[in-house]
Amino acid sequence: MASLKNNNRSRIVRSLVLVIFGVVLVGFGWLIPSRFKSIPRAILHEAGARSVSIIDLAKMAVEEEEAGLARMYLEAGRISGLDGVEEIETELSKWEGLNPTLSHWGAWDPFLEAALDGVAFADYSDQPGVLGIALSKPCRDALRGLLENSRDPMVRDLLRTRNLTTYKRLFPVQSVSGRPLEATLLTLGLLVQGDRLKPSLKRELRNRFENVLASGDVASLEDFYLDALSLARSFDWGQYEALFGRIEGLNTVKELRYSFHRRADVAPLIYASAMIVDDPAHVMEFLGLFGDDGVEALRVAAGYGVDSVKMLVREQLPLEPDSGSPEVSSLEAYLVGYSLQNPKSSLAIKYLAYFVGAFLAFWGMGGFNRPYRESNPVLLANVQRLFVSLASVIVLVILSEPYLAGNGEIQGYSFKFVMPVLAQVDGETVILETEPTASMEPATLLSVSFFFTLQILVFMICLLKVRQIDRGDYENLIKLKLMENEENLFDSGLYVGIAGTCISLVLQVLGLIEANLIAAYSSNLFGILGVAIVKIQLVRPFKNKLILLSQDELAALSSKVKSA
Repeated sequence: MASLKNNNRSRIVRSLVLVIFGVVLVGFGWLIPSRFKSIPRAILHEAGARSVSIIDLAKMAVEEEEAGLARMYLEAGRISGLDGVEEIETELSKWEGLNPTLSHWGAWDPFLEAALDGVAFADYSDQPGVLGIALSKPCRDALRGLLENSRDPMVRDLLRTRNLTTYKRLFPVQSVSGRPLEATLLTLGLLVQGDRLKPSLKRELRNRFENVLASGDVASLEDFYLDALSLARSFDWGQYEALFGRIEGLNTVKELRYSFHRRADVAPLIYASAMIVDDPAHVMEFLGLFGDDGVEALRVAAGYGVDSVKMLVREQLPLEPDSGSPEVSSLEAYLVGYSLQNPKSSLAIKYLAYFVGAFLAFWGMGGFNRPYRESNPVLLANVQRLFVSLASVIVLVILSEPYLAGNGEIQGYSFKFVMPVLAQVDGETVILETEPTASMEPATLLSVSFFFTLQILVFMICLLKVRQIDRGDYENLIKLKLMENEENLFDSGLYVGIAGTCISLVLQVLGLIEANLIAAYSSNLFGILGVAIVKIQLVRPFKNKLILLSQDELAALSSKVKSA
């Protein structure tokens, strides 16, 4: 009796240890930050902790006498809530007071200096941005005189497009209202003459010039001229030149223009981000995916440092919601640093800790009710634990990844618009279009795969139970009775399928996951199919076999009943 009590006590202690160790492992996995469907703020902060800030970039721009860039960086720093803006602004204001012309330009340029050397500052236009330099007649005459003497074939082709009269949304240069178009062409000519454009952008423009001049149809160039005109109204020469010097293709010009008009309140932040990363097209891809949420993520990243912006744009993932607890323990700080340097291994460790922890926890909990459970083979018991552990891991992964279940609330920018009014450059009509697609979202595929995996595990459990009964040292009639006793187990696939559908629908109604009927009803469908396969392909043939093997026993029992 005492030995039995000691065995029960040791079993309970062992089960408790397994449960505690499993919960600790799950908690450890929860603390590991990962970059799967979102970027944790702690990792983003760590990425930018030792990098320069946007304020540092503004200070360097002031030292290099690039007033336009300095103003953009300072405004982006103010939007991001950085300190030190006022101090740099004071230095910039002093420099601008001493250099009013360069302050108006935004940066010194040798070709601009050569062209406008004889033009008085009072003859400049009062229009904003680059148009304030190139729009007035004295300035246009001076710039035209410089560029018409250029030996660059691309500059000459660009100037030849002034003579085209097939413009639909811009007034031709020859018309009374053709000054904005000519000013745009002259500023683009300065960029080409000064070799400020990327080779890829120059190749694309050169092909457009050749096609337009050969056909006379300027439609393929007119959109680009509209984009360039809009940017020329928004930025001074220093900002305009620096931005075009980083653009790889014409499509990026269009997307930048759309973003600046769509979010004029944070245009300096978008501009600064485009200047920080290797290619502004990557920033546009990020905003195309996440829209206004992406702008907010850029604002947060810019507050952490330049490397944080680079990482955010490089990963092309949304920023996880603010948890409201910026302070972290020393263990969490170490895990953040490790995850930053080793994203794949940290993700593997996280999910392995979830799986092992859930497996040990359920193994330990099984020891508390062991006297009341049936004795199963080791393989069947482990498969059952595997089933529950895998389901628990998927639930933990979904809970720890805020954007895994669905990102329906994130609306990216479409970058599609038209200009219906002739020569209108102050606004744009946005056309939102949805492209038909036959592919499923990753979250839908994940849900369908999860429910399919559950049904496979249910089938394996049913198969192992049938094998256990088949290998048992019982009479055939006893085996037949045992099979009838397991009917609820053989129907469990249907129960699991209905439960999955109900849980999915409830979560969708509560708004915790994106509404998706395919993902929800796939659970019920797999449950019906799974039970049909179990009953028809597994249970029914085995019962037929048992009935045929026990026909003599059944005949004997029938005779006894009749004689009685």
